Amino acid sequence: MEYVALVDVYDQLAATDSNNEKRDILADLFADAGELLPRLVTLVRGRLWPAYDRAELGVSSSLTLEAILRATGAVESDVRDRWKETGDLGDAAAWAVDNGGQQTLFSQTLTVERVHDELRGLASYRGTGSQDRKIDTLAGLIADANSSEARYVVRTALGHMRVGIGEGTIRDAIANAFLDGSDEAIDTVERAFQVTTDFQTVAETARDGGSSGLNSLDVRTFRPVQVMLAEKAESLEEGIADAASDNRVLCEYKYDGFRIQIHVDGDEIRLFTRRLEEVTEQFPDVVQAVREGVSADRVVLDGELVGYSPESIATADRTPVVFQRLSRRIKRESDIEALAREIPVVVHLFDCLAIGELLLEAPASERLERLNETFETVQPSPDSLRAGLEQARSRWVTTNDLDPAESLYRDALDAGHEGLMLKNPNADYQPGRRVGRLLKLKPTMEPLDLVVSRAKYSEGRRSEWLGRLYLACYDPEADAFHEVGRLSTGYTDEELQKLTDRLEPLVRTREGRAVDLEHEVVLEIEYEEIQESSEYGSGFALRFPRFLGVREDLDPVDADTIDRVESLYDSQ
Repeated sequence: MEYVALVDVYDQLAATDSNNEKRDILADLFADAGELLPRLVTLVRGRLWPAYDRAELGVSSSLTLEAILRATGAVESDVRDRWKETGDLGDAAAWAVDNGGQQTLFSQTLTVERVHDELRGLASYRGTGSQDRKIDTLAGLIADANSSEARYVVRTALGHMRVGIGEGTIRDAIANAFLDGSDEAIDTVERAFQVTTDFQTVAETARDGGSSGLNSLDVRTFRPVQVMLAEKAESLEEGIADAASDNRVLCEYKYDGFRIQIHVDGDEIRLFTRRLEEVTEQFPDVVQAVREGVSADRVVLDGELVGYSPESIATADRTPVVFQRLSRRIKRESDIEALAREIPVVVHLFDCLAIGELLLEAPASERLERLNETFETVQPSPDSLRAGLEQARSRWVTTNDLDPAESLYRDALDAGHEGLMLKNPNADYQPGRRVGRLLKLKPTMEPLDLVVSRAKYSEGRRSEWLGRLYLACYDPEADAFHEVGRLSTGYTDEELQKLTDRLEPLVRTREGRAVDLEHEVVLEIEYEEIQESSEYGSGFALRFPRFLGVREDLDPVDADTIDRVESLYDSQ
């Protein structure tokens, strides 16, 4: 398949705001894809791997700019001006192809296979000279591209496609291309993706095996599952009433850390975050604890990884560290063992998703029993580079006696954690969904996780940094983001510079000192109250928002929702 044909699809997708039209365009593409189907279902979002595989190309904007200049012969200042004007290096590449003046005598027609495979190959370049090899590979693709092809080669390399395709559109397109497109078909495709996190497998299975094939897909070790999410309980009484079954509910600490999924298969152990990002190398202490404590030969476990102060880690009254400090370990690539000793952790396990057999459809009480069979408690020992491993603190409560739940809630808050999880004992595990049978109880004015939607450069001493950030909540019904306020306080100069470095590659358009951004970075925000406001699209505004940190463990669609903001407003 010539790449220009896929570029035409990209242009069609970008030209419409209708989700139904986007779905139909993709359904037609998938239906006729043949052996290219696995490549196309990821390429339409500018991805080169399944969601659970977080391999990185290691391609920066500056490296890509060098490839554009090398391929086209364009003047750097002209390309930079175009880039600044549009906020899109892909558009700048298209301009450079048409205006650079360098002609390629013996160009080859670009194919989908070549673009996909050569870009994927960038991730394998290592060592001395690897950057030059990456530039040469990108320059080779751009040199053989027309202007439209160059635009999308660059966008794919940088991971910013700008065609408005989300997971829901891919899901619906697969259901329409290979099933009957009904709500039942969409649910079948969604369930298959939730347990595989791999649209390549889902699409091929839907094509070759239909609904029955999709229903046969299940959890595999080292292919992380989308985690089950909780809805907010407005009060302890209401939460227990909503979550209870047979007059009882499991109350469990809601720890202040990040979600960790542990996969064990024989001697191999791998760790994944809620974003499906593998962090095995970053947490050798957790691997050691799992190796010592987990007895099952093949198992998938769910839990919360919490950092504690070194001086308290061996005591009964551990002091949790703030998430922003713990998150340093998620991205760490050097001095990993030293940081593991500086920020020791404990994994608090609370669910078992598979142990020899799939347990997603088993009731929570049975999964808890199976969890208890899989491991023994491991005490943390930072000096030995070993994390702690233990079951999440919990208590069974009946609906006619809430005193034990209230006591556990107070204990959790006093210990520095977030509150309680309230679990229905008969509930199955529903990956990727917020369900009323799993509730979280936290203090009312809890921080919000919000997406940076646009920004302005500061004035005065901070004039080179994006210090005025507009914040947005997520609307899952419309797959859109609605602003709830503007942030300008709470960060140090170092934090602000890091935020600017992270946000500038996400610029879509510029107007003076204001920029519109790709919705990618999630921040944790505290505030005094929520007010009604006609200034922002959500209808609400945060009063005195303050930066707490970057949520490295969250994708944009994991941000707090418009319904959550409205609920907090009503509860004030």
